[in-house]
Amino acid sequence: MSREGAERGSGSPGGNAHTPDGCGGYQAQDVLWRTAVVDPDAARALAARLCVPERVACWLLARDIADPDAWLRPGLHVGQPCAFTDMARAVERVRWAVQAGERVAVMGDYDVDGVTAAAIAWTALTRLGADCRVILPHRVRDGYGLTPALVDRAREAGARLLLTVDNGVRAAEAVAYARAHGLDVIVTDHHEPGDDMQRAAALWHGVPVVHWCRASHPWVRDLSGAGVAWTFARALLGDALDQPLAAGAAVSLGDWLAALAALGTLADVMPLTGANRGLVKHGLAVLRTVQHPGWLALCREAGVDPAWLGEDDLMWSIIPRLNAAGRMDSAEDAMAVLLAEDPAAAAAAAARVGQWHALRRRETERAVAEALAWCRAAPPQAGGLVVSGAWPLGVAGIVAAKLAEVFGCAAVVLCDDGSEVLRGSGRGPAGVSVYQVLSACCDGLDGVAFGGHEAAVGCHVRRDVLAEFSRRVAACPLARPGATAGADGGETAPAADDVLPLAEANEALWPWVEAMGPFGPGNPPLTFYIGPVVVERVVPMGDGSHARIHVREQGIAAEWVWFRAPAAVFHWQPGAVAAAVVTLHRNAWQGRVRYQWRVVRAWRLRGVLTREDFAYVYRLLRARRRLLQSELGNLGARRSEREVALALDTFVELGFAERTDGAYHVVEAAQPRDLRESRRYQRHLWAAVRRAETRGVEHGFREQNPFDPGFSATRDPVS
Repeated sequence: MSREGAERGSGSPGGNAHTPDGCGGYQAQDVLWRTAVVDPDAARALAARLCVPERVACWLLARDIADPDAWLRPGLHVGQPCAFTDMARAVERVRWAVQAGERVAVMGDYDVDGVTAAAIAWTALTRLGADCRVILPHRVRDGYGLTPALVDRAREAGARLLLTVDNGVRAAEAVAYARAHGLDVIVTDHHEPGDDMQRAAALWHGVPVVHWCRASHPWVRDLSGAGVAWTFARALLGDALDQPLAAGAAVSLGDWLAALAALGTLADVMPLTGANRGLVKHGLAVLRTVQHPGWLALCREAGVDPAWLGEDDLMWSIIPRLNAAGRMDSAEDAMAVLLAEDPAAAAAAAARVGQWHALRRRETERAVAEALAWCRAAPPQAGGLVVSGAWPLGVAGIVAAKLAEVFGCAAVVLCDDGSEVLRGSGRGPAGVSVYQVLSACCDGLDGVAFGGHEAAVGCHVRRDVLAEFSRRVAACPLARPGATAGADGGETAPAADDVLPLAEANEALWPWVEAMGPFGPGNPPLTFYIGPVVVERVVPMGDGSHARIHVREQGIAAEWVWFRAPAAVFHWQPGAVAAAVVTLHRNAWQGRVRYQWRVVRAWRLRGVLTREDFAYVYRLLRARRRLLQSELGNLGARRSEREVALALDTFVELGFAERTDGAYHVVEAAQPRDLRESRRYQRHLWAAVRRAETRGVEHGFREQNPFDPGFSATRDPVS
């Protein structure tokens, strides 16, 4: 190996070779990045077959992607609508209504999934020529789901057929009420059915239920409410989906409906695998080009350039605005902007949505501060937590998501308006089904009602059982993710997907990072370990709680952005050694595109060898040609004998040196390798990270969750 190559410690990009090192007992949990355990021969073969860089092949293998080619090039493969057992009956009933001139009432929901589902249904029905009305419940006045009062609104509107979207599967009594008053009902939904389908079979008899509990194929299980509505629209419209959205439009009607379904899928935090991933990827492509007046007005109000749209823009800018209308008052404004075909009407609706968003942010900040103060006074010990306060019902889910993130457990937030029944929402951290938590806690407990799915629930709790409900949630073992060992030496999951020297941390990676997306539940963002690097300076940004961290490695400079950085980060001094797990993001503003490395986790490292240290030891070895193990403590090196030995043993592992007869010898013709290919060095880095995490816990640090960026950003979360 050349002097320059050895001293820089750099080799081919993506080199995470799996080579023997004599360390013994190597496990996947001993590494900081997942690609370290990928078979290099398998990566090279996959890269050649797919015509992609070896680094990308390593990502695919490290994530156990079953069909890498389909993953990188997903199509709109969403299965056939006939997978739903009752689909044919539902379609037949709608077409009969169209022919008979019956009015159809579409019953949606007040969140983005429910609004987009209703917009899909309304668009499909009106294209068929149906006389259609949309009814959206009010979060406070009507509560969640189909109720007799909402049925009466449909009757008063003159409807003869009631179509539910994103609700209805747990509304057996309301369905029976509708049928008793002369309305036929079709239910399309994706929520957990509970016991209603079994307990009230007689009430459901004859009602088409388009739901995964009545389906012949498993692909429908993870669809959002909008995804189910879109599948229903495909069955209704058939070849008409290929018609232009509007005269001269560049996209088809089917494309626009798929884009609406993608919005609902992201908003409802559905798994981005299988059909959902293809749907969202296709929907993003449509939303970058569609010239729909309402969509363009919404993007202008949010400050988003549609041409550079990504899932981050949807999750942090678009969806929160659509959600805000239903959270703070009525979702009618969100529906209006999605359906607007006149530019002036679209601009007015988008402005109203923006006003609701601003109000929601103010109320959320107040509620989060009060809820955190409550919980920190008595932090949860074993299970989950229940918090109540005088907050708007529309912010309960956001507050619950924040508490789940901070305390790492299921959280239920109830809004107390002085009435006998408190209403609210529940959320859980990654690995926790909040629906299962409440199912376990509410068994045999009267006065509690809830509904939803794995990631989110809405609930009602009667005041007289609030204390018992809180006690059960606090004691529920399901409320926390499975425990993992940490610094005690037990198994620890890798911190990142891959490793990056700063020389390779640039925007050239972006097309391949984007190809692995869209990211979300089931497909978390690609994360990269960078470090050890030297900190040059830390600059506060925004309101002072965010940090811009300037770092350098062997002459290469870079900038990290850490939103909601721990306070101690602002005291990092120039020359400190640090490492981070980061994600790559693309930002577009006024036609200018920038790529940004955002910190997920970062540590100040002490007692860790850097590339410069390895270069120093290598120069000693080259100068002496042969170093006796017995003389390592007398070299006058800037590192201890143990650290010098670690560096030399790492060189042996990588083939830069040989160890024979109690001495280290330089290898002249060594192949280029990256230091971070060494498992020995990775163990050294892991130990430094664990020490830093121990110090961080002592100082009140809390790691951010790489699978749920949530409150790590300056913008507001969706939930």
